[in-house]
Amino acid sequence: MAPIILLPPALFHSSYKHGLSQKPFMASQHNPRGRRNNSDFTMLRQNTHPDTNCTFSKNRSQPETTKPSLKQFTHHKSQSLTKLNSHASTNESSQVPMRRSRSQQPKPRNEFAAILNKTHKTERDVRTSLTKLRGLILTEGLPDEHLPKSDHSLQANLRSTSVRSRVWKHFLGVYHISAKEYIRLIKKGKSAVYNKVKNDTFRTCTTNKTFKERVNDDMLSRVLNAFTWKMHLSGNDNITYVQGMNVLVAPFLFTMSEIDAFFSFATFIEMCCPLYVNSTVQGVHCGLELLDQCLEIVEPTLFSHLKSKNLSAKIYALPSVLTFCACTPPLEEVLKLWDFLFAYGVHLNILCVIAQLILMKDELLQSQSPMKLLRTMPDLKAKPVIDLTVELVHKIPDDLYDRLVRHPFDAEVAASILRGEE
Repeated sequence: MAPIILLPPALFHSSYKHGLSQKPFMASQHNPRGRRNNSDFTMLRQNTHPDTNCTFSKNRSQPETTKPSLKQFTHHKSQSLTKLNSHASTNESSQVPMRRSRSQQPKPRNEFAAILNKTHKTERDVRTSLTKLRGLILTEGLPDEHLPKSDHSLQANLRSTSVRSRVWKHFLGVYHISAKEYIRLIKKGKSAVYNKVKNDTFRTCTTNKTFKERVNDDMLSRVLNAFTWKMHLSGNDNITYVQGMNVLVAPFLFTMSEIDAFFSFATFIEMCCPLYVNSTVQGVHCGLELLDQCLEIVEPTLFSHLKSKNLSAKIYALPSVLTFCACTPPLEEVLKLWDFLFAYGVHLNILCVIAQLILMKDELLQSQSPMKLLRTMPDLKAKPVIDLTVELVHKIPDDLYDRLVRHPFDAEVAASILRGEE
């Protein structure tokens, strides 16, 4: 029986919750015999709440509302993606196989655009489109976009239409932004942690020339300072600025306009990983503990070797867990990894870190001082990491996977993990 995930109100009213109910499942190359996997998948039970569920429509200023319902989502290897007709050359009813010859593959941008530009009238339409977006992220990946250098007078126009920006906002459920609110927060001036923010922003992606051409220190400082004010004024003082948050906001600013980045980043922190940025970074410590537990299950030999060297995750994996691998260059690969994390849940970052360890397994096992290798992780390669992570997902027992899903936002689960409870 698959575990039942009880979501807090913040997740209950989001598109992101839909991804938590789906374990990623790749095409048949992950099962050489091509057999259907009949295992149960995580079931999402929505909390009873009098309010309605917000969905996105083409007119984002007027979201539709539908009553929440109990759903069980399954995902089979033989599933095909329904290709939409509005921006594609095939009929609406045609099916696009998961694996196609190169000559048959449509342009990914067209498939994403067809979904993003569709008018959604019901909750079912929204869920269907989100599932299709997740499938495309896994099988095709977002198209490469060569965004121009930052022209601050045109910044919002240049970035708001990027495919990645739109997809991220839909996965996170960011359908409304307010320039008035953002300006009001900026006018509040320096927050209590402003000096900490300034001490970190100048170190953000210093070696990435493309990032520096598009994002400057003032933009980083404004977003982080405004975010701090937003949390304080909303009475959410449990969420505060922590070192490393500058690295978390960097991908948003690189991908989006500054205003979009602010609201997307705030939603990401409040909804996906609030325990990662509280005063004790409780979620990060839980993630490190879960990393050790998962590694022992999926790679006992490697786990034993690292343990024999007195290396636990809290010693070598803290930066990767805290920043959701954003600390590992290149940034372009981080963006692809985050496409996957926003689609299926940021909890999967723990397994992504394990996937990176497995990809360097031979070197680690042969090394008498593996910490020298782990001190600076190899450059990130998103595709092999994602492919391996998808395989690892189905090796994790349901009860452990349930704790993995909830550890970034569920304080009770986090506390039980740190107490060593099963």
